[in-house]
Amino acid sequence: MLIFDGALGAQPFRGHQELDTPPVSKSRIINQLLLSVWLATPVDFRVESRSETSTFLSWTNQHGAGVTGIKIERALGDGAFSVIATLTDLTKTTYEDTGLASATRYRYRISVTDS
Repeated sequence: MLIFDGALGAQPFRGHQELDTPPVSKSRIINQLLLSVWLATPVDFRVESRSETSTFLSWTNQHGAGVTGIKIERALGDGAFSVIATLTDLTKTTYEDTGLASATRYRYRISVTDS
């Protein structure tokens, strides 16, 4: 996840990524499947540039079989995330978010969708 603060620029999210693991009673195959899906998320997600009203995002794809799209979400300040784009062209590694307000903090996150 990236946090963009108009005064500070892009700041990488320094927390941790959470993975919902099933209870111990679930099979090992399901655990491995969940881990595989989790690892399919694009990496190196970053803000390449920011203008008064737009942000240009980029990432590196590392998805595997079964991935059908790339979902980009945005949050205003500390608010809830909402989907701003679902890309079905899996070769895309950039997205421009337009119509933004100046001097406003936005957060972004990226994930994959599957069939």
